[in-house]
Formats: sequence, C-alpha cells, structure tokens
Amino acid sequence: MSEDPRSRLREALQEIRNALSQARESVVLLVMRRNKVYEEVQQLERRVTDLEQKARLADQINNPALAAEIRAERDRCAAELEHARARLAEAEAEAEAAKANLPRQEAQLQQQASELDLRLRQMETTRSSAEAEDLWSRATEKVRQLQHEADARAELAGRPVDPVSPAGPTPEQSAEEMLRALESQIEAPRSEPGSASTPNEPGAQAGAPATSMRYIELDAPVDSEPAPPSPEPADRIAAPPDLPAPPPAVQNVPPVAPHAPLPSGLVIPRQPVSEPRENVQDATATTEPVTPATAEPLPPPPSPPEDAPASEISRSSQDSTQVAQAPAGAAPIIRTQTQKEHSRMEPEQRVRVAAIGTGSIFRGAHLPVYPDIPQAQLVAFCDPDPEAHRLTRARYQSLMFAKIEQARERKDTDTAERLERDLAAVRFVHDISEVIEEIRPDLVDICTQPFLHVPLSIRALEAGIHVMCEKPISRSWLEAERLIATVHRTGKLYQHNENWLWDRDYYTAKKLVDAGVIGEPVLMFLATAHGGPEGAGKFWNPEYGGGGALLDNGIHAIGASWYISGLDKRPTLVKAAEPFGMSIRMPNRIIDGRFQKVTVDDDAHILIRFEHPQTGAWATAHVEGSWSHRDSPDTAIIGTTGKILFQNDGDRRFAVVYDAYDREARRIEVSGPTWQHWPSSFYGEILNMVECIRNNTPSISTAEFGAECSAIVGATYLSEKNGRRAVHVDEFKAFARDIAARYPDDPAGADNALIDALLAAVRR
Repeated sequence: MSEDPRSRLREALQEIRNALSQARESVVLLVMRRNKVYEEVQQLERRVTDLEQKARLADQINNPALAAEIRAERDRCAAELEHARARLAEAEAEAEAAKANLPRQEAQLQQQASELDLRLRQMETTRSSAEAEDLWSRATEKVRQLQHEADARAELAGRPVDPVSPAGPTPEQSAEEMLRALESQIEAPRSEPGSASTPNEPGAQAGAPATSMRYIELDAPVDSEPAPPSPEPADRIAAPPDLPAPPPAVQNVPPVAPHAPLPSGLVIPRQPVSEPRENVQDATATTEPVTPATAEPLPPPPSPPEDAPASEISRSSQDSTQVAQAPAGAAPIIRTQTQKEHSRMEPEQRVRVAAIGTGSIFRGAHLPVYPDIPQAQLVAFCDPDPEAHRLTRARYQSLMFAKIEQARERKDTDTAERLERDLAAVRFVHDISEVIEEIRPDLVDICTQPFLHVPLSIRALEAGIHVMCEKPISRSWLEAERLIATVHRTGKLYQHNENWLWDRDYYTAKKLVDAGVIGEPVLMFLATAHGGPEGAGKFWNPEYGGGGALLDNGIHAIGASWYISGLDKRPTLVKAAEPFGMSIRMPNRIIDGRFQKVTVDDDAHILIRFEHPQTGAWATAHVEGSWSHRDSPDTAIIGTTGKILFQNDGDRRFAVVYDAYDREARRIEVSGPTWQHWPSSFYGEILNMVECIRNNTPSISTAEFGAECSAIVGATYLSEKNGRRAVHVDEFKAFARDIAARYPDDPAGADNALIDALLAAVRR
C-alpha cells in the first residue's frame, strides 16, 4: 500500500466501493439461486403430475406392471420434489434476509465512504491553501518588483514620483488595486473571507453578489439564533432503525415518528385542477422550521393567462431566452438572449421542489445534488411504493447528515441550519394529488417510468406547477405533441432532462466547436452502449418505455449530437445505418432472473442529418444506442479543419484538438457548466431549471427539443421498416398523424398502435 496518506485514503475508498459492489452482487446471486430452485420445483411438480396421469392410463388399459413402474418413478420424483421444496425455502430465506440486510450494509459502507471522502477533501483543501498562499506571495513580490521598476523608469525620465505615495505602494496595496480593477471590469463584487458566497461554496457563481447566495435568510435573519424545532407531523422524515446514528453536530434534529403504511398506485385524475394556487410569502419570516401548518408556499413567477396564444407565451422580447416560431413541420430554432430578464423571483426566495417517482434514477442521480443547490428546497417525495419511500428516507438522511457535518466542520453555521430545516420539513406522500393540493410546490422533478411522463407532466402543468421530467420525454411522439400543447396553453416552464447537455465532455466540446477550433462541424460519432439493464424488466417492456435501447439509451447521444451540431439547425433525414440498423442482436436474455425473448431493439446504429433552415449548412451524426455492447467508433467530432477526441490522463480528462495533419494542437481539461466542485451533469440540469424558474426564462432543453429527439427515434424505426431507406422526420410525423386519425377519440389507442407499428420493424 502507498505511503502517501491521500493515496491510502483513495485505496480505502476503493475497497469500500468494492465491498458495496460485492454486497449488491451477493444479493443478486442469492435471488438468482432462489429463482433457479423455484424453476426446479415447478419442473418436478409438473413431472409428478404427469407421471400420476400416466399411471392412471396404465390402469385403464389393464397393464399393472407398467402402472407400478410409473408409480415408482413418480415416488422418486416426489421425494426429489420434497427435497427441492426444502432447498427453495432455504434459498428464499437467504435471499430475503440478504435483501433486508442490504440497505443497512449500504448505509454503513456509504457512511464510511463519506467520512473517508471528507478526510481526503480536507487534505486536498490544505494542500490547495498552501499552494494559494505560495501563488499570492509570488504575485505580490512580482507587483513590488514592477512598482520598483516603474519608479526607476520615472526617475530616469525625469518624471516626479507619485507625491501621494513617494515610496510607492506596498505590495498588498498594489495587489488590492489590481483586484479592484479586475472586479470593475467584470462588475463582480469580491466576496470577503468567511462570507456566504466563496469559490468553494456549492451554488456560488462568479460575478454574483455575496448576498445572492444567502438563501437561508428566507427562514432566519442572519443575526438571530434559530428557534428550537417544533414537533413535526408523522409523515416527515425519520431515521429508520437500521441506519447509523446521526453525527453529534446534528443531534438537535428532533426524532420523528415513522411514516404510516402507504397505499399503492399513482393516481392520475383525468380532470385538471382549476383551483387557483394561493402563494403568499410573509416577508417577516420567523426562524422556526417551515412546515405546511405554519408557512405558505412561495409565489410562482407570473404566467400568461390560460387563453393566451402560444406566440404570447413565448413572445420575442429583448431580454428573454425563447423558442421562436418555426415553419410548419420544422423543429423550433432556440435562440438565447443575454440581457436582463423580467418577472424574476426575489433573490432570497428558494424554488420548492417535489420529487415524483423516487426509484433508482432519482435516488442515485438527482437526490444527491439537492443539498448542494441552496436555491432549491426539496419539500416532498411522492411515490406509491412503500419500499421506495424507505430507501429514499435512508438515502436522504445519510446525505444530509454528511453534508451537515461537513458544514459544521468548516464553521458554516448558515448552511448547516438550512440543511437541518430542510431535513425536518420534507414530507413523504403517495399520490400526486397530495402534491398538487396540499404541498403546492413551484417545481416537480418527475423520475417515473416513461409511460407516466406525459400524464403526470400535464397534470402538474395544468395545476400551475413548473415541470422537469426525465428522458425520454414520452413513449411516443404523439404523446409529446399533447404535452407541448399543454405547455403552450398553461405558460408554465418545462425542461426535458437531457443531462448530456450539461456533461463536461459535451459542454467543453460545444464551446470548442462554437469557437471554430475545428472549422465547421461535419461529422460526429457518439455512442452510448452497455450490456443491458437485464435486472430491470420494465426497460424491456414497451408498455412501460415505448421502445428499447435507442429510446432509453441512445436518446442521450441524439440530443448531444444536435446540441453540438447547433440548435439553430433542425433534424431532417434519418437512416438506420448498415450493417446493424435497428435490430435485436441478442434475442435470448436472462431478464429479472429468467430467460426471456427480447421484443424491443437492443441495438441501434443510426445516421442523422441536422440542417439549418436558412443557410442550408448541415452536419451528420452517427449515433449508437445499444444494450449489446459498443460497435461504433469512439466519440469523435470532426470538422473541416480538425477534430476533437477525448482522452484520460490519470484522474484528469481532456478534450484534445487535432489539426488537419493529425497533430495535437490543443489539450483542454474538460469541465462542466459551472466551476464548482460538483462534477455531475445532473447537478447542471437541475441547477439550470431552478435558475430558469428564478429568472422566469425557458430552459434550453424544451419540450420541443425532447419531442424532436423522440421523432428522430420514430423515424429510425420507420427507416428500418422501409428497408433502411432514409426517412425525413416530417415523413415520420405524417405517418404518426395518419395512425392517430384512425383513433379520433382514443389517444392512448393511437399511441399503442404507433408503437406496435414501429416495433414490428425489429420483431421480424
């Protein structure tokens, strides 16, 4: 083992991660063993029944010898059956015990990992501070030398030295003047040490006033002491019995009774809620924790009337980001303006967010970022599954306890108290009706299965709530069209959560392409491929997802390729690419522990042409979306004068620019859309939507963007159906509308008919 303390910590962290993987793998193996024994029991039961029938037939034909032989065989099988049933009971007990014990093991290992990670960050911070002090000393020495040189030149030239400071300013004065000059150029007040907004603070932004990050002032004045927490309702978060005790620094969080059993089923009422939302925020907020019984929700930004036309909702003002009206059948052209926005939220207001669907994607990717976004407050978790609530409760507590302890250790009392209030105030509900009628958030974060994306989004939009929803936008393009109509009618903000737009690789590549470092983009290869989500059967069921690998996995690369090509272009031609096209490459798989036939595409190779409607400029993308491993070349963005590839160098990742002679021209370390410590693309997309609401401006990833990506998928199926002939996106839309016309009063029937017609292309 290495002698470097940081290396030892990294190795220990890796050992914990390996132990976590082994714990999860052991559960999977036990479940698979149980399933195997169960199948053996079923086979023996069928064998015993079959032998008994054959024995009776032997009796009927008066063949007692044959009947006796068959019954002897039956008795042997019956004995094996009893033994197999005993093994099944044992396997079931082991599997259930492992499943029940896994959350506790995960929590313990994650807590250990959090502690080691904190120690590692402290070491890195100490080293960074020493380096910063060294750089500061060198800078001030350089300023002093330059000042002396300037004084000497002035004396030689016969010019008098500054009478106000004959001996010249001190190095500290010169450095301060340089900083003030720089700040005046970027119009950004500098945060003093210990202020609420520092470069290392989550949520801090370059150029933002220090007070803009003190979102905790919504709940408590800066100079006041927090009031003791009041007793919380039973549906607030409470520590499960198998979770480690919270750190001493947060022992003042009151214990809460466990949540009552939850009924199952997400209720999706057909009628929209017409009751107006009463959002009034008392300007004299107390220091007590915010609860539905003592505080009202924040007011949403003003929105156009429901009868306002779409052109009014997205009208062209000089200071907004908007979706411009495109020609009929064309994709919208997304324009970004940079001037000041109107109708913004107050700086101290936080966006109140309710999570709808708390499965793996939410717990693993979305939930961890919220504690690092002080502009947002998670106020509710909505899921019909009690097990999902239990796992979410444990995960949220573990995250918040770790963040609170870190804040206490760095003497950041404001952040620690904000996190404690958020932890105590969050609610668990099982029905979106409770979210809409009782909690009334500003924003819902939808992470359900795709078949619920559009119904739940429409329900929230019609209730006056902004929406961000996981990809894909819907099961079918027809569903997405209904969603777009609702967005326009309600005037609320909607974000299609395509996290690759905030991924550090593609964000860096986009900046380089826009800077012209490879000339005009011509061709790109983007692949998103793995072996398949075989432990999650819903991914393979078109009734839940509407498709296979391309719609679930390849949709990332579709959106990213359009983003890099330029959102001023629009997708036109789509083709299933040779030699694989849209296909089922590995038709026999163990899904949810048993062999099944695959009925959706598990591999897709497609070509997309993005074309500018005015200039005719185009770029082509080859996209692979696969659950049968990668066949496509690695990610490459090729232009008229060079190309961009990505390379790893230890823990660092670079976008490498090559010139026309394949010589390395530039090497740039990739970075996300913020310079803060959080590298996750999910952090970027969630922060983006929160700031869009705070500034009342549409997201770059609109419902139209998500719908066009869905149309590209549909056109690919149609291309495969037509012998891999290139298909125009408008041709696919006409095909879909023709099917919809056959179901004038049955939108769901039209969706299912379209999905069946497209999947028939890969089921041949």
